Amino acid sequence: MAIYNTSTQRKPEMVENHQGGMGYKLNPKHELISLMVGGGFENTYYEKLGDRETRFANLIDELAKTDLEFLAKAMVYVRSVVGQRTVTHFGSTVLVKHLSGTDLGRRFFSKRSRKGNSGGIIYRLDDMLEIVACYMALNPNKPLPNSMKKGFKAALEAADTYELAKYQAKSKGVSLVDVVNLVHPKPSAEMKQTFEKLMKGELKQFNTVEDKNTEAGKVVAAKVKSGEITKAEADVQLKEAKEENYKELIETKTIGYLALLRNLRNILKNSNDTTLIDNACGLLTDEVFIRKSLVFPHQIDLALEVLLGEFPASNTGMRKVITALNKAYELSIPNLTELFTSGRTAIVYDTSGSMSSSIQLGGGKRGSASALEKATLIAATLAKGINADVYQFADRCVSVNYNPLDSVNTIKNHFYSERGKAGGGTYFNSIFSTIGSKYDRVFVISDEQGATTLEKTAYKNMHVYSINLCGYGTTMFKPGSKVYGIFGYGSDIYELVKKVEINPNVLIDEINKIEI
Repeated sequence: MAIYNTSTQRKPEMVENHQGGMGYKLNPKHELISLMVGGGFENTYYEKLGDRETRFANLIDELAKTDLEFLAKAMVYVRSVVGQRTVTHFGSTVLVKHLSGTDLGRRFFSKRSRKGNSGGIIYRLDDMLEIVACYMALNPNKPLPNSMKKGFKAALEAADTYELAKYQAKSKGVSLVDVVNLVHPKPSAEMKQTFEKLMKGELKQFNTVEDKNTEAGKVVAAKVKSGEITKAEADVQLKEAKEENYKELIETKTIGYLALLRNLRNILKNSNDTTLIDNACGLLTDEVFIRKSLVFPHQIDLALEVLLGEFPASNTGMRKVITALNKAYELSIPNLTELFTSGRTAIVYDTSGSMSSSIQLGGGKRGSASALEKATLIAATLAKGINADVYQFADRCVSVNYNPLDSVNTIKNHFYSERGKAGGGTYFNSIFSTIGSKYDRVFVISDEQGATTLEKTAYKNMHVYSINLCGYGTTMFKPGSKVYGIFGYGSDIYELVKKVEINPNVLIDEINKIEI
């Protein structure tokens, strides 16, 4: 997400947006960030993937002329703080030509230290593989630039055995062995044997769910083949072995948060061990674990929806998991109760047809959701957190009632079910003709593509938080001292909202603090 303070900018340029209305063009930095975190790389309602890639590459080329360091820091921030992957891999590949011959280039392509909160774009070792694959696709038959080679070499030399084993990607077009062959790292004496095993294909994963369950399957299969046990007995033994694997990883906290979410289905399906389920729920609601994992609130919500589709809520274990996931969702965002303790707040979400656009939820395996799904999730979170009035708008703006005692997930589903009751167009003026002047602030959650021009006089006395989900490069709201643009959706969006009325340029400040 991104927040901008536009009161010191030159006069904003008015341009026609995708729906035919007139909006305001974002300045290059804001447009870059909005594109990186506001949907990432997906075909959207108004833009094809190729068009977004071209616009993104042009922005990088433009900004590289004036603020190369900001570009590098923005990439690292979006990868390591926001959690977006694909867009930062593509961006790094475009950026590399501008980093040629600079010390910043080597540092940019180095490994990010989570403990020291410093370093480059390689948050996980597989980031190198994706960047190399992207570079090769865009630059066929060209060697890797020296900045990439030096950075990746340093990243490999700083890696431990666990990372090297986990991110081998043997079945991918670009594997970790391929990168080692390209950059020739010089491992320390204690890591020399690990690298030798890696290059021979003998390095095995350890302490992961997949690894432990695979090994358990091999052991049981061998017993069946030898005639030691029957197929029915094998099913029982494999189930028990998997339960022990989950138990060990959860008790020792060596399972990743996303891996825990992915395996909740298997834990519920295969386990009658109430202690295992209790321990899993305890780990799900560990606030420190949640924050360190970079888990997105909507990922927790999605995990719950998957489980609700398979298990009856009357199941004892399922009831515990539902309770834990609802709590985990609310722990994955900061406490909002202290926000806006004075004055009245309205939340307005866009239910027009273009909100069906698919939005990346962080890249990689995180998948995507529609902009409307994200809008209703943000609206529900804010509504419950600050007890705001809620509206939806399209052709017109209408009030939406909700029960503040419900969980965020229940409120979100209710808001989503209300779609279609305000028509299908996008008329921003309808918001302010409906809510009038009784609010001190309003959140508008939209793709910011309107059919008409929005007059500034409509909202001149309010603080306006415009949450732009699709990153099209324009805004409906004329920049001013009370207008705050927020792009995309991430777990720290609410922390930024807390700061914005004090320092509306807070995200730019956060990016500039990044150490590479």
